[in-house]
Amino acid sequence: MSICPHIQQVFQNEKSKDGVLKTCNAARYILNHSVPKEKFLNTMKCGTCHEINSGATFMCLQCGFCGCWNHSHFLSHSKQIGHIFGINSNNGLLFCFKCEDYIGNIDLINDAILAKYWDDVCTKTMVPSMERRDGLSGLINMGSTCFMSSILQCLIHNPYFIRHSMSQIHSNNCKVRSPDKCFSCALDKIVHELYGALNTKQASSSSTSTNRQTGFIYLLTCAWKINQNLAGYSQQDAHEFWQFIINQIHQSYVLDLPNAKEVSRANNKQCECIVHTVFEGSLESSIVCPGCQNNSKTTIDPFLDLSLDIKDKKKLYECLDSFHKKEQLKDFNYHCGECNSTQDAIKQLGIHKLPSVLVLQLKRFEHLLNGSNRKLDDFIEFPTYLNMKNYCSTKEKDKHSENGKVPDIIYELIGIVSHKGTVNEGHYIAFCKISGGQWFKFNDSMVSSISQAEVLKEQAYLLFYTIRQVKI
Repeated sequence: MSICPHIQQVFQNEKSKDGVLKTCNAARYILNHSVPKEKFLNTMKCGTCHEINSGATFMCLQCGFCGCWNHSHFLSHSKQIGHIFGINSNNGLLFCFKCEDYIGNIDLINDAILAKYWDDVCTKTMVPSMERRDGLSGLINMGSTCFMSSILQCLIHNPYFIRHSMSQIHSNNCKVRSPDKCFSCALDKIVHELYGALNTKQASSSSTSTNRQTGFIYLLTCAWKINQNLAGYSQQDAHEFWQFIINQIHQSYVLDLPNAKEVSRANNKQCECIVHTVFEGSLESSIVCPGCQNNSKTTIDPFLDLSLDIKDKKKLYECLDSFHKKEQLKDFNYHCGECNSTQDAIKQLGIHKLPSVLVLQLKRFEHLLNGSNRKLDDFIEFPTYLNMKNYCSTKEKDKHSENGKVPDIIYELIGIVSHKGTVNEGHYIAFCKISGGQWFKFNDSMVSSISQAEVLKEQAYLLFYTIRQVKI
């Protein structure tokens, strides 16, 4: 690709320059917007031999003739008529048949097109609004709905879910396509309202914030129809709503599947929905003989979040240590077939497979023997970057190990749901980290910027970590 003196000569004449720009712009539009059949017939079919894409087909920039490369029909056209510029219909590049090379100073044309049609570009395009780029909008409390809105904020600021929703994967396959009847359609509606462009007529209206709540209202309606326990104005548990919402996303995916075979596969945990591909991991439960260390009973079970005991703990790592520690089983009739002994077996939980997004619940609500409940207000220190290396099973460690070294498996904190108050009376607040690393506090309809130092002082109930890197 070289600098072409011939295109520079053309641009010295205003009339020939306008003709080239007009034809070049039209050719690019045809190449970018034509359906394949029309593209083959109108841009890739040689006007002389009528072969389609014979080596390459060039569109004449001066008269619209299409000629192939293999039989030199465009070259013949160029010598006979004197038209030397052709656009390759495969890649849109401009070729000079005098230089016998593609034109390297293509910016000359691009800049000239932009300058010529600038007024038209200005009227048909606009600079994207910064106001709603990051979905920084609150959700109005409609009567003890903070347990819902806090979970929704963490979900719709999750990069995996946002990419999934904006790719319109659900809406392209949904058989219902109604946000008041389909749970996932209601979620997509919320994303559209929180991230979508503002209507200019509505932008100055005092009811703009209300217009952004339609999706939330639809979601409430769907949730109440599915689970009557969610209806009314009583406070519910945010963790239970998290489990409810991801189950409904999965169910919507199953309903969208085209045939019974795909449905059966999804229900047998070979599911490719956003929930199971992003949030699902698996736990390995092993029972080991304390004498010979024979691992005779191992089960693998899926999980979508991990519940951690926080009683008498101060740090998240202590909670994970307790979850992973070996436990000697009492009153368990275990006979080892390897060493032929009967002893109290040792049980241990390890992570068999880590998910892309790791959700941790800190068990703050304790059920007492007398039937009452109490809340544990202990502060648990949690890190912004979490290393999960020590909590994986042997197989998971071996999978990532290199030269016998087990790598660090680093997760980054991106979301928190905190709880203020008691068991019966309380309030949920969400904290989300958006692109750029800034933290925001979502307190129902109020959204405010908050420092990371302040976030780390919160009484966390749910923690959302996303995988960041695996390094030796």
